[in-house]
Amino acid sequence: MYPALRITAQGGVNSFETSTWFNIPASLFGTVAGGLTQPLLNNKKVRTQYNIAVAEREKAVLNFRQSVLIAVSEVSDALVVTEKLQQQEYFLQEKVKTLQQAIKNANLLFKNGMAEYLEVLTAQANLLQSELELADIKRQQLTANTELYRALGGGWR
Repeated sequence: MYPALRITAQGGVNSFETSTWFNIPASLFGTVAGGLTQPLLNNKKVRTQYNIAVAEREKAVLNFRQSVLIAVSEVSDALVVTEKLQQQEYFLQEKVKTLQQAIKNANLLFKNGMAEYLEVLTAQANLLQSELELADIKRQQLTANTELYRALGGGWR
């Protein structure tokens, strides 16, 4: 934005001759005067380019901050989902253990004539349903781990 005086070979060999110093096409003083006055005459254009560059920089900073916030949010969400699925898996494993014991108890009651076989079948159906839920939770955990890996920057995209 400010004038600068640069010493270059632009004047050429004829610049050493005093008679050509003031000739208009390639005069020594014309080149020097043009180099000094051009930034002053183009001040508005240079200032506009500067303002555009500042605005582009601010836009890039805002885009970067937004990307960081989105990334942190995705990682945080993936970690919460993983933790909640681990808790659900623990409770389902305890439920499966309890239902396995319930099947043993229902079989003993049936063998001793104190229960009907329908109670044994009901206990087995409940165990099967819980085992299916446990398998679904494990599938969800694998999906959540994949999502966490993707959120941390890994992945195929």
